Amino acid sequence: MSGAAARAISALRQELLEIDLAGSRSHHCSRVALAVTLAVAVALVLRVDAPWWAAISAFVSTQVTAPASLRRGALRIIGTAIGAAAGLLLSPWLIEDQVALSLALFVASGIGVLGLQVSLHGYAWLLGAVTCDMVLLATLDDPTSALSVACNRTAEVTIGTLAAILVSHLLSPREDHAPPRPQAPGWSDLLGAQWASTQHAMRAGLGVMLVPLAWSWLQLPSFSQAAITVAAVMAVPVLSDDDAANRESITARGTHRILGCLIGGLAGLAVLVVSFENFLPWLVALAIGVWIGAHVQASARDIGYVGTQGAVVFIMTMVQGSGPPSSIIPGIDRLAGITGGLLIVQIVAILLAPSAARVAAR
Repeated sequence: MSGAAARAISALRQELLEIDLAGSRSHHCSRVALAVTLAVAVALVLRVDAPWWAAISAFVSTQVTAPASLRRGALRIIGTAIGAAAGLLLSPWLIEDQVALSLALFVASGIGVLGLQVSLHGYAWLLGAVTCDMVLLATLDDPTSALSVACNRTAEVTIGTLAAILVSHLLSPREDHAPPRPQAPGWSDLLGAQWASTQHAMRAGLGVMLVPLAWSWLQLPSFSQAAITVAAVMAVPVLSDDDAANRESITARGTHRILGCLIGGLAGLAVLVVSFENFLPWLVALAIGVWIGAHVQASARDIGYVGTQGAVVFIMTMVQGSGPPSSIIPGIDRLAGITGGLLIVQIVAILLAPSAARVAAR
């Protein structure tokens, strides 16, 4: 076991032992769980294609305060809509041309991750890239699916985000005590002072570009989940010009993502073994898992991403169709897709990392 994984497991144990149902942190976790269950219920009533995306959007959009949730939600909806439109416009030119598709994935992902680094609205840039990737990757399985995927993803994200905003508006504190956001570097001088950010974005784009090639060769499921994994893991802010330190940040996030993925996936599969047939017990089990994930996400021990990833995979395992799931196979397929994306990220990070001699010289 690596040192990063051992430290994360130790911190996770402490977080679980310190659960307090009466504090402000507990109230925030309850709001997150309520937003997710509301999003799932609405998505199932409206019979959207992938209700788990509504649930995930509710989870990540519910912030500590109402103003923060509104800002986060607005960026998520805008970024998703623009990314879906871009993917839809590009898809007719890329169908049945895997080389061109791979290049488009490289450009879209690179721009999204670069926007995350240099723009005040970086979250919207990242969501736009991820959604564009999803629309383009969907055409590998079905060349005619671009329109339906673009519309469905936008609708699902909107449902979940609005659920988060509504719950936050009704129950979250109105005061926004967050410190002022630092000024973003901006898009200028990307080949000079911002060259580290540019390199970082190019590595992210390369990772996503390799997804269709790897999946075609290995014949694995869940193209879109692998692309999301690559983009999310690579989306670590570049804090310095030290490439080795930046790679360490990417590796640490990858370790936390693997750990959260395993915990959330195994927990979800364990719950599914109970084979819930009634809607209410299944929804309660989902809310409990999301509550725990939100508790870990709010950790001050630098393991928040374990909780985020654990909750996301738990949701994707538990929410599969029009009601309580009847099989664990879709959850296993999604887990395989995310794990495959992680492996691509780690390979890209290792191959493109600076050599020890270059780091010492710098």
